[in-house]
Amino acid sequence: MLNRLTVATVCALLVGLFAVSTASAAPDRPATPPPTDYWQKLGFLNMAHQGGELEAPGNTLYAFKTAMKYRGADTLEMDGYVTADDVFVVTHDMRPAGTSDAPNDASHEIRDLTLDELRAYDFGYKFSPGKGHYNYDAADPHPYRGIATGAEEPPTGYSASDFQIATFEQVLAAFPDTPINIDMKSFSGDPSVTLAAADALAKIMNNHPERSEDVIVASFSQASMEKFHELAPSHKALSGSLDATVSYVTGNPLVPTPVAVQPPDIFNFGGNDVRTIPILKPGADYDGFAIHVWGSDSDPAQESDSFYAKLIEEGADGFFTQEPSKLHQYLCEAGIARPDGSPRCSSQVCPEGQEGIAPESCKDIPVEACPPDTTGTRPFCAPVVTPPPPKAEVKKLSFAKVKGKTKAGKKRKLKLKIRATEGSANWVKVRLKSSNRRKVKVRKYVKAKLKPGKTVKKVITLRSTRKAKGKVKITASSGSAKASANPLYKAKGQSGSNPIHNG
Repeated sequence: MLNRLTVATVCALLVGLFAVSTASAAPDRPATPPPTDYWQKLGFLNMAHQGGELEAPGNTLYAFKTAMKYRGADTLEMDGYVTADDVFVVTHDMRPAGTSDAPNDASHEIRDLTLDELRAYDFGYKFSPGKGHYNYDAADPHPYRGIATGAEEPPTGYSASDFQIATFEQVLAAFPDTPINIDMKSFSGDPSVTLAAADALAKIMNNHPERSEDVIVASFSQASMEKFHELAPSHKALSGSLDATVSYVTGNPLVPTPVAVQPPDIFNFGGNDVRTIPILKPGADYDGFAIHVWGSDSDPAQESDSFYAKLIEEGADGFFTQEPSKLHQYLCEAGIARPDGSPRCSSQVCPEGQEGIAPESCKDIPVEACPPDTTGTRPFCAPVVTPPPPKAEVKKLSFAKVKGKTKAGKKRKLKLKIRATEGSANWVKVRLKSSNRRKVKVRKYVKAKLKPGKTVKKVITLRSTRKAKGKVKITASSGSAKASANPLYKAKGQSGSNPIHNG
């Protein structure tokens, strides 16, 4: 943030800013749109600077994890250097003594230490709630001290490694779906430091093409941005370097083309405050760049509701906050949704039947008819399912009339008529019974396939003994439908006939 700028850079930048401080028109040149519109579609972002270093030990996995899970952050910002064994690690200061228990001398710098050596230090050592590691005072509370070294137990769900120095590869693995801003750090005017970072980071990002759009690579150094782009030309998400800001505000394009410009919110030069967003806004809108703003590292009291409101009023697209919880609360109360348009907190949830962000932007969910042959209301349309018609049942049973006597001991055939109700075709059983089963026998049932609304006929065979004599009642039944017939049997040697009674 502000204390990262050299005096020469501030002076050069301010001269350029004053020169264009009254500018309000778009540049007189062709627009240079970003390689991807991923960042332009996200709305205002709660960007956790170092993971929110006033709320958790900066640039640690613990800070990053809690910022995303509990403290309302939308994206993560972090810084990096290359170790003595060529590992790109995440930390803000070249001397780890700034945030850890490492010795504070020139022989203990990130570039001179291996990853294993750095992991012996406690990067939660100097953190104090509300102060971070700034203005370190040994008398302050340090609730996370000793966890990295195993002297103290970590919070539930976390480990000692969450308080050690992390590699950028670890961060990518831990946050596969989280937008990230990674700054290749400069140091004491030594260009080799940030150029080495560009080389190491290019190798990492070339191995992660899936992160080409959601990981912004940034640096104050234009040379580093150019080297990174040369080594990783397919990586789409870049920030405009601070070195190139003067040229950009005077109307020239940024090269390589970024997705965002990331200035401080204000410069004070000779007692005059220069607000950077109004100066950068015409060009950024013209080219399609997002504007992500940072403030002062050393002033914990800087962030306030009025400060956030001013940034949003001026047109910022995100703020690198040291206190993501505080910014989250403001965005919640101001009705500013998450990047994906979802509510940021419960108070932003609209009443049932409405959509949008409460309290100001709730609208009735439009009720639209579904297409033909579907039911419901959009977007919950479902195909119309027509239930099958009920199966046909037996409506009426009747026997056809027969004439004459049947000789005992002979077979007799009866015709059974089965009329069906409307419905779908159906197989049924019609139960049969003889009133004299010892002398006239009939099968227990007959199966028939019903034809809806029509009559089918079945032939029933009766078998009689030689002693069968007189009338026998044959009954057919199915459900409530019943029918009966009374064939007449004559004993051997009899003659004549009797009517057959049909019931």
